[in-house]
Amino acid sequence: MENFPESVDREILGGRIVHAVKVYREASGCTLREAMDVVRERDAELGRDRPDA
Repeated sequence: MENFPESVDREILGGRIVHAVKVYREASGCTLREAMDVVRERDAELGRDRPDA
């Protein structure tokens, strides 16, 4: 994902998924459901790109 907030990536990589959803929602202004879906997708993407993280 391009232009994805680095702060959200840090939260995801730190295992703080709920906080990542909150940070993403605040940054984008989207709904809770949309934020959950985006963070879930980004978590999977980071897992593929950084399996050791």
